[in-house]
Amino acid sequence: MDHFEQLGVSRTSTTVEIKKAYRKLANKYHPDRNDGVEAKEKFQLIQQAYDVISDPKKRSLYLKNNYTVITDPREIAESFWHSALN
Repeated sequence: MDHFEQLGVSRTSTTVEIKKAYRKLANKYHPDRNDGVEAKEKFQLIQQAYDVISDPKKRSLYLKNNYTVITDPREIAESFWHSALN
């Protein structure tokens, strides 16, 4: 799922709109407020999405790289060799 979809905002949303959407979802799915099994996972996904799209530099990289952020160059190498050898 796309980070923007996880927060329920568009790609052209302002930082204020992104922060507002994050807070709303974080309050709903925070493990201290929601005892559901899926709540913890959902909260982590929301937090990760917010970390990426709230920072202008990370957001720009995310948008340029077809909505995927590569944090470790080894991920590219592993993916390349996996697809090349299969």
